[in-house]
Amino acid sequence: MHIPARHRRPRRLVAQIEPPRFTVGRDHHGWWVVEDRLGRVGGIFANEDAAMHYALEESNRDRKAVRCQRRGATVEFRLA
Repeated sequence: MHIPARHRRPRRLVAQIEPPRFTVGRDHHGWWVVEDRLGRVGGIFANEDAAMHYALEESNRDRKAVRCQRRGATVEFRLA
């Protein structure tokens, strides 16, 4: 059955899913690191709580913008 264009529902745009902006994990020395995917900010922290606090504050408390690196994998701090 053919539906005239004026009666068709508009297509929904599929939202592009962005990867998290910040990654929190340990570097090869064991320090806690926040790495920014955009290379703009980040840092090295004494503990996980401080690293998570920083990442959440930088992302306006958007938990989807922050991910924790899996255990055993390293995160290196670099600024672009």
